[in-house]
Amino acid sequence: MMNKGDLIVIPTDTVYGLAAKLYDDEALLKIYEIKGREQSKKIPLLISHIDQLKDVCVTSDLSLKLMNTYWPGALTIVLNTTPIFKSKTGEETIAVRMPKHPTALKLIDTYGILRVTSLNKSGEEPLSNIKDINKIFGNFVNEIYPHGDIDKSHVSSTVVDLTTDEIKILRQGDIKLEDLKAL
Repeated sequence: MMNKGDLIVIPTDTVYGLAAKLYDDEALLKIYEIKGREQSKKIPLLISHIDQLKDVCVTSDLSLKLMNTYWPGALTIVLNTTPIFKSKTGEETIAVRMPKHPTALKLIDTYGILRVTSLNKSGEEPLSNIKDINKIFGNFVNEIYPHGDIDKSHVSSTVVDLTTDEIKILRQGDIKLEDLKAL
């Protein structure tokens, strides 16, 4: 069970993530404090179904084509937010991704959209060992979900900005700009 202010550690197809419920400001603040992350750096959203985005961000034919091609998977897309989402969070843009990991997808189905960031102190490499995760983050989270036997990439997702008519790569992962433009 995730109550107000609770954080969990979830596995994804890339790296472990530190997760809070979408509109849980108390838990979100904890993420910034625990990671030592600047509040100007937004925490991306993980979804389990594209239709979860309808009240969150504005999709286009291009973004839907990329979602249907690469999701679930290691592509994070930055989109403009809806007026409803902006009124609740103040955010004009938001990064969204659908991870390719059954545990992550099940947790998102259970708790709704999650705000998730890589499990590390800001500026350090993401943690991948459960013992290290327990030692460093165990006191701050309610649950740590193990990765299991699922193959994962040790490369973070490719991040693309689709807030304008042009595809901009913000972080290069396994998916390349040429692949995206080929669509």
